[in-house]
Amino acid sequence: MANKNKLSIYMIRDEFMTNEDVVDNYDSYTEIEDVGTVYVKNSHTATPEWAVSFFNEQLNTNNLFSANARAVAIVRISTDNTETDDPEHTKTFAIVMGYGKNMLKDNVIEERFGLKVILNTIKQDSLRRINKINIGGNQKLSSEQLPLKSGISDFGLDINRDLVSNIAGVSDDDQYVTGILAGGDILSLTAEVDISNIVDFLKKTYRKYKLTTYTRNFAWIDQIQDVKDTRLIELLDAKLIEAVNIESQDIWMAVPELIEWSEVKGFKYAGSQIHDDIDIEKVRGSFREPLIRFDQLKGKKITVISALDDSQLRSWAASKCLFGEIMLNNKAYCINSGKWYCINTDFVQQVNNDYSRTKISPIVFDEFNANHDSEHAYSKSFTDNHIDQYILMDADNIAYGGGHSSIELCDILSEQKEMIHIKPYSGSSTLSHLFSQAAVSAELVLSDNAFLIKANERILQKAPNLNFEIIDRRKIKVVFGIITKYQEPLPRLPFFSMVSFRYTKRRLEAFGFDVSIKNILNVKDAS
Repeated sequence: MANKNKLSIYMIRDEFMTNEDVVDNYDSYTEIEDVGTVYVKNSHTATPEWAVSFFNEQLNTNNLFSANARAVAIVRISTDNTETDDPEHTKTFAIVMGYGKNMLKDNVIEERFGLKVILNTIKQDSLRRINKINIGGNQKLSSEQLPLKSGISDFGLDINRDLVSNIAGVSDDDQYVTGILAGGDILSLTAEVDISNIVDFLKKTYRKYKLTTYTRNFAWIDQIQDVKDTRLIELLDAKLIEAVNIESQDIWMAVPELIEWSEVKGFKYAGSQIHDDIDIEKVRGSFREPLIRFDQLKGKKITVISALDDSQLRSWAASKCLFGEIMLNNKAYCINSGKWYCINTDFVQQVNNDYSRTKISPIVFDEFNANHDSEHAYSKSFTDNHIDQYILMDADNIAYGGGHSSIELCDILSEQKEMIHIKPYSGSSTLSHLFSQAAVSAELVLSDNAFLIKANERILQKAPNLNFEIIDRRKIKVVFGIITKYQEPLPRLPFFSMVSFRYTKRRLEAFGFDVSIKNILNVKDAS
């Protein structure tokens, strides 16, 4: 019987035909007959730098060492009864050990391989953990774990705007594997598998990957599809470079995966300087030549520096740190961790139709002009110009919930109980925050008497009369004023901002709130 091992498996994309296409940065390799090749990076023990730099040689370091072991086994299997050297009927897998993932070259792995294997192996109510990325605005990365086997609804997943990147669940097929499987691009599991039976196990795994049974219970996983057409990817890459060079707010850079920030000193991407975060403008400015090709971003490394010993924790291609959204030929695409995704066309149409039917606020807003350098300046000017109808609430937060928690009721409150939220358009992440903030405030007013009492105390301090006090909560209206350079009354928003707004609008309307929106013309940039 084979030994029980923890396995971490990647499937390699078909276009990478040789081991040299896949593995890099190794010191030696061993051929294993009828299995494949194992590549090893030599480990070197050393005293951690912090042991000297922090303790000033007052610490005995004779027995204090660190080392990072890493290896990769490359195994090719036949997908039918042909020989494994037939490229049309062969699949290549990489089994990584220790820190072996760092020995694989960039962009060689098949995305969502592990995810599909898992969803074809578990029941719909056997989930234990999901990692999800919110694409409706700020690309928030989150990981949720439950103590018992659960269904997807228990995780609060919004199938219309959450991209599931990693999942863990309990196997429903004892003939394949028992226990918990986890992964996204990678497949992680513990099984009675070692070098003696790895080939047969990988064949079973590939058969699991090819199944479509997941569509019965997990069809939502395909709501957001990865883009594989190479020509389309080239077009999207070119559009992205244009957006970066005009400093578009719709494209930015960030850490592409969950990390332990307490272990991170910073990031290197130009020379020896360590930066606190990944800033797209600084990355763009670090190129010796103008940024004109996406390949330049693929070739630049962003390195994570350890807070413990200044060593390299890991690195990514700069392209993998890209996030944002682009519209091309009336289709919505988002780039996440350097990978392009296309949103289901029916969903795009639903969002567009829903947004076009949004109620437009009857409020006649003043124009945003050269006298206004921020939304606060605009809100103050507007309330000063309409002193009997509106009061300024912006930046006057209400302490609530203990500690340092505070809630902004709104930017402007009208005598008609319109809670108005103002924001210049500056990218989906900014608007996502605005919409979320408005929802939290309105729900607290509706459901929490203690918060309403505090809110009314603050209102009466500012109001010229008692008419502004919120007494009948059913009369509350939520209004969004978006400052843009366009003339039309309905603000022109990018797709993922509309997704975020749709979610907030539905949430507020479910509580009975009247929700509307209105464009505020920025005459400084009007077109």
